Amino acid sequence: MNENNKAGNFLDAIKKYSENERQTAIAELEAKKAKKLKKAERLASADAERAIKKKLSEEKSKITSEYAVKNLEAQGELFKKRDVMVKEIFERAQEKLTKFTLTDDYGSKLIADAKEIADTFGDNDCVIYLNKKDMKYADEIKLLFNSSAEIKEDIKIRIGGVRGFCERLNLVADNTLDSKLEAQKEWFVENADLRIN
Repeated sequence: MNENNKAGNFLDAIKKYSENERQTAIAELEAKKAKKLKKAERLASADAERAIKKKLSEEKSKITSEYAVKNLEAQGELFKKRDVMVKEIFERAQEKLTKFTLTDDYGSKLIADAKEIADTFGDNDCVIYLNKKDMKYADEIKLLFNSSAEIKEDIKIRIGGVRGFCERLNLVADNTLDSKLEAQKEWFVENADLRIN
């Protein structure tokens, strides 16, 4: 029996040793599995984060692009509306100026503007331009110039006023209502707070 006891103890020791080895192997396997799982989770988390960031970036880019397009469209509409409004305002101003050219005050103003040009050109020969309806003032204007002044009709002057050119001085003096009205457009857009940003 002693031998049986020894054999039984030996078998128990082997079983115990095998069970310990098995438990150690299982624990090592579980540890490796847990380590690999954690690594896979980290990689998956990093991949997911990259994918989310990429998707967010793409969405932000898409939204920014859509906003830019809509903003440009809105600005385009505002430019059109502003241009229509400015055109209407300046058409009314042109009508008023055209009516003004039919008054006696206009004749005095035209002569005063011509005198200003005469003073600028001094004794130099020049060409003076008037529109067709202002040619009735040609003789009076010619008297303002100390030198010979040639008076010509200019179809480019639609509203009224006087423009002079002195070749010797290489100088144009423009006192036309047309150019004065045109110069007011930019000033008007700036000062009427009609700028579009």
